[in-house]
Amino acid sequence: MPPAVVPLALVAIGVPAALRALIGRPRALGAAWLAAFAGAAVAQTLGELTSMRLAVLGDAQLGAALVATLVTSLLLVVRESAARGR
Repeated sequence: MPPAVVPLALVAIGVPAALRALIGRPRALGAAWLAAFAGAAVAQTLGELTSMRLAVLGDAQLGAALVATLVTSLLLVVRESAARGR
């Protein structure tokens, strides 16, 4: 496993879990983790392609991954709230 994957995986696991601990959502934590991993992978790729150097740890684009996982987790929270309101 490349060293850059480890901090990205920790961010992808931690952000949805922290949101669930704070606000009780997303309830589907497995789906949130999957979306967060996809968001972190896309953020890593885009960060590498654009040569972004903000919040980088080694080769891991932590700043971009944090934003991407937060956005995907919040989108799942909104989706769960809308589905529950029906």
